[in-house]
Amino acid sequence: MNLSIKQILTALRFAAPYALLVLMFALDNIYLPWAVHSDIRPSFTIMAIYYWMIYRPALLPPLLIFILSLAMDVTNGTALGLHCLVLLPAGLFVRAQRRFLYEQPFFVVWLGFLAMATAVNIAIWVLVRISSYGFNLLFDHAVVMAMLYDIAAAIFIFPVVAFILYFVHKMLPQKLSRAGDRR
Repeated sequence: MNLSIKQILTALRFAAPYALLVLMFALDNIYLPWAVHSDIRPSFTIMAIYYWMIYRPALLPPLLIFILSLAMDVTNGTALGLHCLVLLPAGLFVRAQRRFLYEQPFFVVWLGFLAMATAVNIAIWVLVRISSYGFNLLFDHAVVMAMLYDIAAAIFIFPVVAFILYFVHKMLPQKLSRAGDRR
């Protein structure tokens, strides 16, 4: 079976978003050495879910988000299904808001990510506290500061990640809409 260069390049184009998603998942599961705080984890996977749910929702079907969430539970050592309870509804909510966010300037998309990253991090923190400690939701200063560092890092890194995802998005073939015009 002879594959032409064009077929190989097309396959690589379609694999690029998923390879980037795997890279972001890997970055989520390693601790990056930061100067201020050693445990900052800016949630790259949430960035990818948010971006693809706005610009190419067909790339991330709910089943893939579910599998990715379960993998996050396994690698983080949290209760199975915990990330699913947060990431799946968050991704579906962003997909539902796609019509509004798609044509907005980047600043509005960034504000939307700020809201989503904050809500997702707080929801995960609450669910981890409930699953690990019962309903003891006392705020420990160090834990709250670590969560705020995670949210701030995600918010400030998102433009760089969105820039990379934008170029991968533009590499993909344009999808024809129902009317036949290119989006």
